[in-house]
Amino acid sequence: MWNRVERALRRAYRTGTLLDLTDRPPGSENSVRAEVIAELLLAGPPAMPGRTARVDLAGARITGRFDLTGARVDAPIRLRHCVFDEAVVLDHAELGSVNLDGSTLPGIDTESLQVVRWFGMRNARIAGQGWFHHVRVGGGLDLSGSRFGGPVNLQRAVIEGDARLGHGAGYAAGLRMDGTRIAGDLSLAKADAQAPTDGAAISANAVTVGISVRAHDLVTDGVVMMNGLRAAVAIVLQRNTLRNPDGDALLLVEAQTAMLTLRLTPSSAGMIVLRDAHVGRLIDDPVGWPEACRIELAGLTYERVTRRSDDATEWTAAQRLTWMARYATGFTPGPYDQLAAALQRDGREQEASEVRRVRERLRHRAMGRLGAVWGAMQDVAIGFGYRPAWALLWLVAVLAAGSGFFAWSGPLRPITLGGAPTWDPLLYTLDLLVPLVDLGQERAWDPVGADKAVAVAVMAAGWVLATTVVAGAGRALRR
Repeated sequence: MWNRVERALRRAYRTGTLLDLTDRPPGSENSVRAEVIAELLLAGPPAMPGRTARVDLAGARITGRFDLTGARVDAPIRLRHCVFDEAVVLDHAELGSVNLDGSTLPGIDTESLQVVRWFGMRNARIAGQGWFHHVRVGGGLDLSGSRFGGPVNLQRAVIEGDARLGHGAGYAAGLRMDGTRIAGDLSLAKADAQAPTDGAAISANAVTVGISVRAHDLVTDGVVMMNGLRAAVAIVLQRNTLRNPDGDALLLVEAQTAMLTLRLTPSSAGMIVLRDAHVGRLIDDPVGWPEACRIELAGLTYERVTRRSDDATEWTAAQRLTWMARYATGFTPGPYDQLAAALQRDGREQEASEVRRVRERLRHRAMGRLGAVWGAMQDVAIGFGYRPAWALLWLVAVLAAGSGFFAWSGPLRPITLGGAPTWDPLLYTLDLLVPLVDLGQERAWDPVGADKAVAVAVMAAGWVLATTVVAGAGRALRR
């Protein structure tokens, strides 16, 4: 026998109207058996003339298991603000649309569910797991504001519209969506997720997004894995709080997008890994980077590194180099090459040269003590070839100092009496200073004592200048 509420639901079904029990006074009957709803959906009475039959129920307590495994239902299913006694099961079903907004469920299982139009479960409370593995939705999937007590599995799903998984949504035991394809936007904005003991807070590896990933104000405890993620337009990680102080906080290995925004809150902690990611435009925050976050940049490629349109000031190359030195893991030349190339494309030639100079300085330091010494000599002499005017300044300085000393010390003793040219301290110093060039002065005079020490110093300076100039010229030609 059907109770009074179930009979009312049957009448509402035939007319396609809402049966709203949300304002019933306390103690009044509001329970509906799940089997009654299933019967109406699968073998219900015909619609009233001029109406479309459908289940549209709000504020009910649904007893028993609501199970539509393998069922095919074209009409919309609306069970809003309902309390389910048992988990909802929609495995392998083919449904027109589903709306479970504001409902309370022990759990939901939708393995291989196919929804023609839209699946919505906004602001719901799910005590256990949400199983959406391999679902296919012809329109959008909307879990905005829903809170899950158990793990949520959205792996290998196909969403032909947007997937809205944020806006207050909570995942107490993690969200897995590896291999999912989304034609529109993926929104994780203002969501929070906690990693289970043996998993990730969010696992979105190999996800393909047709437009953008929008995850501003996301809060996570545990690793966020987005390895191999593809987003055609943008990945926006703005004002995110990512916490995993003893490990990786964010993995974007081999991710691809036209624009990546990465700006974390000061309370973020853990390793940020951008290894081998490919980005058209990179927007980050080297000045406001969180103290507890290191970053791996090896293999990261980008065309431009810029600021947002609403940023008050532009970062400088010096600020970015300080950030890389402080937070980047180890030394690899690639990140410096990428930064220099991006600066050069934006017309910031002087800053690009400074970045390349710092790259060479760090590269030589990584070679050990001898490499560091040789690098320091090149750096001081000509800025590793990026400051060629310095070589001329050093040449003039050594020439002036040597000429002044030899002019003060007087003519040197000739090697051959009567055969020496006229004493000229400037030409003598120049002959000592420039290797492989013979002006006849060096062979004519025999320095002793302090004169000999200064002559050797001038010769050494000449060889150092010559070799550093050659090294710098070779580096410039390779560019």
